[in-house]
Amino acid sequence: MLERKIKVRMLEWKRNSDKMCLMIKGARQVGKTYIIREFAKENYKHFIEINFDVDEKYKEMFNGALDAETIMKQITLYFPEVEFLSNETIIFLDEIQNCPRAVTALKFLAKNEKFDVIASRFIVTA
Repeated sequence: MLERKIKVRMLEWKRNSDKMCLMIKGARQVGKTYIIREFAKENYKHFIEINFDVDEKYKEMFNGALDAETIMKQITLYFPEVEFLSNETIIFLDEIQNCPRAVTALKFLAKNEKFDVIASRFIVTA
């Protein structure tokens, strides 16, 4: 039931033409990455997953200018097979708290209409 509610909210976000980047926050091991991957596979033709926990080199994509065009070029260097098609491409920035410049870049990425962005962030719960 909870999974369905989350997917409905994510679909509402996808359909919003005036959308910002979507940030999914939660404790470790609660299914954030799983639900985002499933949503992306079901709703987009192209899916780019950048996990800052898995590979430190991904942080290099955000070392230079943070405008969307520059970041798109950087992503293309790491993922040359991906096409940026409007409403058909999603970028998933997993464990974004490990790359502060990627967090800063979200405001610039939100303005781009060639792709959608979802980020996940670990938060401590008490």
